[in-house]
Amino acid sequence: MSDRLEELEKRIEKLLERERSRRKVRDEDYFKVRQLAFDSRTVRALIKLFNKGVLDDLTWIVSAGKESLVLAGKGPAGELAVKIYRIYTTNFGKYLEYIIGDHRFPIVRDKDKIIPIWARKEFRNLKRLREVGVRVPRPVDVVGNVLVMEFIGSDGIPAPLLKDANLNDPVSYLDEILGQVKRSYVDADLVHGDLSEYNIMIWDDFPWIIDVSQAVVTAHPRSFSLLVRDLERVTSFFKKRYRIDVPDPYKLADELARTKEV
Repeated sequence: MSDRLEELEKRIEKLLERERSRRKVRDEDYFKVRQLAFDSRTVRALIKLFNKGVLDDLTWIVSAGKESLVLAGKGPAGELAVKIYRIYTTNFGKYLEYIIGDHRFPIVRDKDKIIPIWARKEFRNLKRLREVGVRVPRPVDVVGNVLVMEFIGSDGIPAPLLKDANLNDPVSYLDEILGQVKRSYVDADLVHGDLSEYNIMIWDDFPWIIDVSQAVVTAHPRSFSLLVRDLERVTSFFKKRYRIDVPDPYKLADELARTKEV
């Protein structure tokens, strides 16, 4: 166990130093990432994933946000994204808001317990969406605050986000995204809840929906308002960026709600 721990710490240290040099990361940001990566619970979760044979290697730091760190990795399932949720978060209320009203998960008021639940929530949401044909990363495993899933991209380089892509046929992409939203709502009984150009990737000429940890079941008391917000954001982006006619998000939401009632 101690040898595995030392090996993993060296591997993460190497990734951090390489990323620091490549991006000229500020010391403040570097130490934030380092603190998250070397949290004792995170390290134990990563070691368990290596011991289970889910992970063979960690190869790159993809992104480091306020709430999570995403690493590129490799395993028997191919290229993987390893998402590490921050244990200590100042945004506790946000997590609780999306869990209360979701019958699948217990209500907790302990930060140490809510983050592993949040990780399991994203794993289950990904699985549920994949089962009905929504284009999301394939979930592989979840341990503690670490989620392993399919990597959308190649050679450790993530696919571009919708906000950074230059679409040749924006109308067809918008139609495809709206179709994915409909399938999520009608067939998977889920609403993304935070859909925008920042969590849709473009890969192999298709949009892929990511970051579904906050997605709620349609029985959630806020599901309809969140659906309207998702549709507003997506249609607004396409209208502003590509100057195309877009459907009315409120009418779309009403149509989806009526479809659910049939």
